Amino acid sequence: MPTPPSSPGNSPHDTTGLTAAAAAVTTAQQALSTARRELSAAVRTARQAGMPVHRIAEHTRLDTMTVRNILAIPPTRTPGNPQ
Repeated sequence: MPTPPSSPGNSPHDTTGLTAAAAAVTTAQQALSTARRELSAAVRTARQAGMPVHRIAEHTRLDTMTVRNILAIPPTRTPGNPQ
């Protein structure tokens, strides 16, 4: 079977695509983690303001069990969040 012609995108030693993809995954994971923390904080704030769990679920498009699970887990302490 003939080997395909070598080009920058398919060379077995060209890791540019791998490095870029790995960096994109890391960035996406960080963004997802931040979004989850912000959602958890917003759910807690809404509940502390008296909003019923079912209403929070409707507004966030989560099921009520997920909202209850979020509320059951204490907030993570971070340098910007001294709770």
